[in-house]
Amino acid sequence: MSLPRRPFKRGRVVLLLLALLFAAGVGAGQRWLRGEAARSQVLARVKPALESRLGPVHIGDDFHVGWTGTVTLGPVELPGTRPEGPPVVRISRVTVHLRRLSLLSGHVEASRVELAGVQVEAGPQGQEVRALVERMREVRRNRRPAPPSAEGAPRDLPELVLTDVRLAFERHGRVEWGPLSARVRREGPADASRWEATAELPGGGSAVLSVQQGEPGFSGTLQGRGIPAGPLLSLAEPPLHMEGGTLEGEVRVDATGATFSGALSGLTVSSPQLAPEPVGPLSFSAEGRAHWDLERRHVELESLRLTVGERREARVEVQGEATWSSEPRFSVQAELRPLSFEQAMAALPPPLVPGTELARLEGHFQASLALSGPMHQRRDWEVKAKLDLSELKQSARAGPLGWLREPFDYRPLTAEGRGRELHIGPSNPAYLPLAELPRPLVRAVLRSEDAAFWTHRGFDFDSLRGILLAPADDKVRGGSTLTQQLAKNLFLSREKTYARKVKEAFLTLGLEASVPKERLLEVYFNIIEWGPGLYGIGEAARHYFGKDARELSIRESAFLATIIPNPVRYHVYCSRGTLSDIWTKHVNELLALLYEGGDLTETEYQEALSAPLVFTGHPGSQPPSDEETPTRAIHPGRD
Repeated sequence: MSLPRRPFKRGRVVLLLLALLFAAGVGAGQRWLRGEAARSQVLARVKPALESRLGPVHIGDDFHVGWTGTVTLGPVELPGTRPEGPPVVRISRVTVHLRRLSLLSGHVEASRVELAGVQVEAGPQGQEVRALVERMREVRRNRRPAPPSAEGAPRDLPELVLTDVRLAFERHGRVEWGPLSARVRREGPADASRWEATAELPGGGSAVLSVQQGEPGFSGTLQGRGIPAGPLLSLAEPPLHMEGGTLEGEVRVDATGATFSGALSGLTVSSPQLAPEPVGPLSFSAEGRAHWDLERRHVELESLRLTVGERREARVEVQGEATWSSEPRFSVQAELRPLSFEQAMAALPPPLVPGTELARLEGHFQASLALSGPMHQRRDWEVKAKLDLSELKQSARAGPLGWLREPFDYRPLTAEGRGRELHIGPSNPAYLPLAELPRPLVRAVLRSEDAAFWTHRGFDFDSLRGILLAPADDKVRGGSTLTQQLAKNLFLSREKTYARKVKEAFLTLGLEASVPKERLLEVYFNIIEWGPGLYGIGEAARHYFGKDARELSIRESAFLATIIPNPVRYHVYCSRGTLSDIWTKHVNELLALLYEGGDLTETEYQEALSAPLVFTGHPGSQPPSDEETPTRAIHPGRD
């Protein structure tokens, strides 16, 4: 059975005519919607709404209404604090997708808002972003509360989509991170809503933030997977060039506490302050949990485990708490779990490993640190540190540094390379055993350089506390012990980098575990530099005073102790023959320390104060001016 063909054709014509009339009407409507009148009406509602939340907003001339129910406008700019500077936020295009049913109900609602081409200019140290946040807070404080909704319940919030987002920072030049994309949406009723934000990060990787509002309070989870670590961490202060690396982690937070875990692997860092060559690959991990009571203003770090290296054998366990109920105070305890040198070396990238065979040292070492006090009073912090090398000492005698117990040949490192060879042993006429050194000389050097030498295990934590937490002039300096100086002189270059300090720390542990204190002190006196081309106390005594070191007077001993921090530079001053008044004061202050510490009798002290200093070959030289004299000599700060 066939349908009549004529009616069908007539129906198609009618539908075509209706479509043409609709299109003509839509076209006329589109022309009106794209006109200035429609733009003015939209901006009259949109701009005040934005400014009631964000402060001043500039909206550009781009305006378009699509026939599918979209409104596009832009660019949208939030001005920064600098009149001639760029806006703190610039959005190239804002597209609002309207809910079709809302058009029939008499009010306009958005189902999705898209922000494309978002540029954030953070400014120096993030000042512009902080100023924007403060401006938004001020606007919120001054805003009148909105009247309750006629429907009695909040409307559904639109999904927010961001594309091509870039963040710019000023870090000794402009640094940009991006592009990234993100999506934010809310699900469920207002009293039990769930927010979820997802982001695709530059170079790959993703992050997901979920926040749940419920009866007990809020809870949230932040997860990151496969995040390229180098570009992200390069934004930190101080600026460092970082490459490669992958960051993954998870944080779960609720009203009473948080659990967290994270891992960073394969990162390479390049910085002249760190090392001459790139340092990597670096691997770290952290996991722990914290609990807080906001009413009591108290937070407790129940556990934190930090590891270094891919094998995660170098572990530090941390606990602590803080309170801000009256005077904010804190306490933290950290413990380095027993660690062998082989495990320690394996945890470090090659540029941080000393060029010796320390990994062959048997046994384990461990350490602990306790820090507490008022948060805002650094000088009042209490520091307790302990380094345990007892197990290492039992097995290190035949280890890789055991050769220092016997005579050896040594070539000091100079600016031009390794210098002339010195024999550190009795066959060298300039060599002096510790037992034959004048006691005032030994005491003067220890008082000046390392007063706790006989009691510490390579690191003087009490001295470091004073240097780092309560410096006399608020300037942080180094605090190398005698053993650290010896490690640097024996094995390391003159470069001033953090990598050298790491190597120095491990060598210091090795020296303390392998060599008796008396032998360390003896080697120190016989290899350190006392002037240009002068190595060992024997050569120094001959050069400055024309005598055997065994015959040095108390005042001569005190003088020699004051030149150790920078013997080449100080030699220029003292080679003129007579000390300046300021340098004489430093020598006298050291003599006073020796007297007060019981190293000198009253008679010895008074005689040393009045004794002359006669330098070889300079019987009538003029003293240097005080402006050219070093201004610190006792307990000097060293890199």
